[in-house]
Amino acid sequence: MSRRDRTLGIVLGLIAGIAAVTLFVLYGSHDSIDAASLEKGGGGRAAAPLQRHRDR
Repeated sequence: MSRRDRTLGIVLGLIAGIAAVTLFVLYGSHDSIDAASLEKGGGGRAAAPLQRHRDR
């Protein structure tokens, strides 16, 4: 295996991984509470912070 083949494989793997994550975030997370959107005015509402309970 040449150095060029290895570099090409790594670069293509990184591109495929980034594309898969991006597609999931934009198209596969519509049912989640804070779904990502590319629409104007979409969202704008932050999720409420988690509250920690103290046990004493």
